Amino acid sequence: MALQGLNSAALKAGDPEPAQLERGKFRLYNMRFCPWAERALLYAAAKGIDVEIVNINLQDKPEWYFEKHYQGKVPTLEYNGKCVIESSLIPQFLDDLLPENSILPKDAYDRVHQKILAERNLAISTAFYGTLAALKDPGLREEKMATMNKALDDAENLLKDTFFGGKSPSYADYLTFPFLERTWWASHIEGVTGYDKTNFPCSKRFPKLTKWFNEMLARPEVAQNLMPVDTALAFLDGYRQGKPNYDEGI
Repeated sequence: MALQGLNSAALKAGDPEPAQLERGKFRLYNMRFCPWAERALLYAAAKGIDVEIVNINLQDKPEWYFEKHYQGKVPTLEYNGKCVIESSLIPQFLDDLLPENSILPKDAYDRVHQKILAERNLAISTAFYGTLAALKDPGLREEKMATMNKALDDAENLLKDTFFGGKSPSYADYLTFPFLERTWWASHIEGVTGYDKTNFPCSKRFPKLTKWFNEMLARPEVAQNLMPVDTALAFLDGYRQGKPNYDEGI
């Protein structure tokens, strides 16, 4: 399994559209620092799918990309001349298309429960972007950190086993990880979260999430997608200034 082009330069307005994809092949339109796109990347990697990655400059999008996604967002999965959008739907499409190694459980209740867990953990994403906002307005830090702690407390309480999927990762694990990863990035920025960057997120307050995060880091499908923290921080610095460098680190 390979994610080809994971660190390729982002295509922008004026760049030509990639060649037509062969039938039976997968292409994922991505942005290297986007947590939503990473959800689809992790899922494809966990299923062992060969995927061609095409990175998109989200501030200067190629004109043709709007034919793939009507809003010009990522991720978009292309397969057999058709496109599937939305980071929660692409994984479900892949499981429906390739049911022999479905990550979503077969049991109807367990299946919908995984989707509910993933939905509830979206609060971590909102909280992460809130902590970045507090960098511009330190007066917001206490409020934004209370929101973050609440989101992580809730996730801690939802985690009943090694993974949200039980003894092995499932849908909710792969769709939640990118948001915890970005909170880990934020822990390296002085004065943002106060979490221990060497033992994320905080072994004392969130022991189950800490163990879960380290278990996820050890997974090969996660390890191959990890962004170096220094590269991520450089991107976040530009992002906060309204000048994101989508090719940071390549």
